[in-house]
Amino acid sequence: MQKSKLNKTLLIFSITIFLACCFLFFFLYRGVKSNVEMSKESQVALDKEILRREEVKKFNDSFKSIEQDKTLFETHFAQSSDIVPFLNTIEKMAESVNIKAEVSFVEVSKDNTGLVVEMKDTGNFEGVYKFLTLLENSPYELEFTSIEMHSVPADELMKNKKNIKVNTWEAIFKIKLISFI
Repeated sequence: MQKSKLNKTLLIFSITIFLACCFLFFFLYRGVKSNVEMSKESQVALDKEILRREEVKKFNDSFKSIEQDKTLFETHFAQSSDIVPFLNTIEKMAESVNIKAEVSFVEVSKDNTGLVVEMKDTGNFEGVYKFLTLLENSPYELEFTSIEMHSVPADELMKNKKNIKVNTWEAIFKIKLISFI
């Protein structure tokens, strides 16, 4: 009898341990399942955040691209409130081909659609011609109203006591800046 009592006790103890283990298993399973769901939610939130950051980065890149295009666009137009950058550009072009450029006349056209600039350029023929080509290919939209180009006689250079080479050319350009806002 004692053996059967011992077996019953062991059976009850085993069933109790089994039920406790099952309860513990379901409790841990539920915790793991909850953690998996939280992990999935966190992954979805992370993916959304990554997409949002990529969109912000694309937006910033496109904004920078537009900013560069805007800067390039603005270099094609001279502002009526500030024509100095346009005149500086012309002077830099003249310096790049080793000629002397003097702006002698600046006026807003009568119909307010452009800016009229008259300049006198002095240098060798090659430089004056290159300067004319640079003006034609400049980022500004220019209309040449008149061009007068001639060789400066040596006696005139001596009369004015200028220290200029004998092979000197002079050009007078009258330009209408059409890209003027």
